Amino acid sequence: MVGDAAGNLYGTTSEGGAAGAGVVFRIDAGGRQTVLYSFTGSGGAGPFSGVTRDAAGNFYGTTSAGGTANAGVVFKLDAAGHETVLYNFTGGADGGVPWAGVTLDSAGNIYGTTLAGGAAGPGVVYKLDTAGHETVLYNFAGGNGGYDSYAAPILDPAGNLYGTASSGGEGGTVFKIDTAGHFKVLYNFQAGADGGEPESGLIRDSSGNLYGTAAYGGSGGAGVVYKLDSKGQETVLYNFTGGADGGQPFAGVTRDPAGNFYGTTTTGGASGLGVVFKLDTSGHQTVLYNFPATPEGFSDYTAGVIRDASGNLYGTTQGGGTAERGLVYRLDTAGHATVLYAFPGDTDGSLAYSGVVLVHDPAGNLYGTTNQGGPANAGVVYKLDAAGHETVLYTFTGGADGDGPCSGVVLDPAGNLYGTTYSGGTVAGYAGEGVVYKLDAAGDQTLLHTFTGGADGGHPYAGLILDSAGNLYGTTYSGGAANEGVVFKLDPAGNETVLHTFTGDADGGHPYAAPMLDSAGNLFGTTAEGGGGGGGVIYKLDPAGNETVLYVFQGGDDGYYPVAGVTADSEGNLYGTTNTGGTTVWGVVYKLDKTHRLTVLHSFMGAADGGQPYAAPILDPAGNLYGTDSAGGIAGGYLGAGVVYELDPAGQFTVLHTFTGGADGGIPYAGLLRDSAGDLYGATLVGGDRGNGAVFKLEP
Repeated sequence: MVGDAAGNLYGTTSEGGAAGAGVVFRIDAGGRQTVLYSFTGSGGAGPFSGVTRDAAGNFYGTTSAGGTANAGVVFKLDAAGHETVLYNFTGGADGGVPWAGVTLDSAGNIYGTTLAGGAAGPGVVYKLDTAGHETVLYNFAGGNGGYDSYAAPILDPAGNLYGTASSGGEGGTVFKIDTAGHFKVLYNFQAGADGGEPESGLIRDSSGNLYGTAAYGGSGGAGVVYKLDSKGQETVLYNFTGGADGGQPFAGVTRDPAGNFYGTTTTGGASGLGVVFKLDTSGHQTVLYNFPATPEGFSDYTAGVIRDASGNLYGTTQGGGTAERGLVYRLDTAGHATVLYAFPGDTDGSLAYSGVVLVHDPAGNLYGTTNQGGPANAGVVYKLDAAGHETVLYTFTGGADGDGPCSGVVLDPAGNLYGTTYSGGTVAGYAGEGVVYKLDAAGDQTLLHTFTGGADGGHPYAGLILDSAGNLYGTTYSGGAANEGVVFKLDPAGNETVLHTFTGDADGGHPYAAPMLDSAGNLFGTTAEGGGGGGGVIYKLDPAGNETVLYVFQGGDDGYYPVAGVTADSEGNLYGTTNTGGTTVWGVVYKLDKTHRLTVLHSFMGAADGGQPYAAPILDPAGNLYGTDSAGGIAGGYLGAGVVYELDPAGQFTVLHTFTGGADGGIPYAGLLRDSAGDLYGATLVGGDRGNGAVFKLEP
């Protein structure tokens, strides 16, 4: 955020507004909010950084998407709220997906970074002159030069630029670009005691020292505050422990005239949801405020703080507030927090991570979940009839009943629905370990199991499968003896049996997907990590709970990070996807035969064919596979909004639909459902009329 002399605060939201594409807002000293501009898509969409204000009261910033190529824009907003698009990124040599904000020089030139595009693909550092002409100052290429620059560079009085890259080297870099355009790495983080992954930008003092944070590393492994002198020598000013002092500072620091630093962390503190801290000139840290784990609180925090002349600190949160959609707060010098404004939420849900379940009755109703939305912004279970009318069957409160379902539901013959939530339970909000629930036909919820995060598991990303006896099977991402997740069974009375505890070694670790059950009672599934190559495994669990690793991903052409489960054909062959790896880095579709031989059926290029699938494909009776990709399509790579594809038995790959990210939806994390007529159904994470996702149908 930025402030003015009248006490007004200005910032952006990445969602919401008239088109669901985000807004620029003002909050006055009395806490009254005014939307200055609502992004439409053509003028940009999804601003993830704040705005920069010039002396005339104009605002400048970026959007990560939208514009003529859906690759993001640089915009100007005058004091009357009129937007001018200064530059449309193409996603090619000029860059694309500008996550960072902008820096202005005294002549009115604009400087920033992008996450994609450029000569090598991982983004650029750019300059935009007052006529809107772009000059690429540096092409990120990975390696020791770094990439993934999430923060705008800063300028010194001589016109040199300084910035950070969170990836590359060993653990990210700090770089300098001089006025002649020469690029130099000032410091390469080793991801050890010196810190790693500096996602925040820098500040500079009059002596030329640079200051910032790294989100990881340090002696406590939870991030550091660092100083870099003019010779490139790093000094760690503070090591976060991840405990009461906080951990993972993703945002940068603010410095007062006395040399004290102020900032935030995203984890640690009394509730585990981060703190606001002060670091004095001697390196002594003081926690000024602990973000509370309550629906009215300040959870899911990532942004830093600004400071006024009286010493008050101001910041924003992504979550928290009465609707759990984030808020703007003030912290006075005594450490008292005041909510200045809480953003409203959507009652019918948003962010559909999961797919839909087709009820095989004449009505053809669809059922699914959203990860957010509802009065508490903790997600909902919904029903969609054949005419497209939505009914919210249950709204999660974020407390004991669960928070943030990341998967869909299963249906029993009596019309009951069963599912999981990733968090909530014994502890409200994100600090909870999740639940398994039952929802009857009247919409009444019954808790079948509340995870503790211990031996019984914790944080189930995956949904459930149901056998003929009414037993439920699923996985948790964490918990178990090694905190690498478990496979569990729940009987109809809600008694849990842990069938397997992952170690993170040869047997795999961190499963994201539910297992598949065959007629003999064997379970088949994947883990995203572990195995000899660390790239995940495909496993089998027999009815006695004995695990056999069927395949270990090596992270090369065979794929890496299989977050999706598996689908089986009548002959016992398994089909699935990996999220990354392959001949490029965009994932693969694979087949594993009964002899445990893996064949890559398609290696995604991240272009028109899509990339980064999160769900397993489904099979039709003819042996055709159908699936979704979360990226790629029209613009390619991370700029695209994903595709729906078909892969026939001969290996012929066909794109059935390319999402635009607009009214038709975008970023389908969920898989597909196919009815007897061959129609495909699914859900997207974003897009639709309000930008919060859509449920779609594709006819053959």
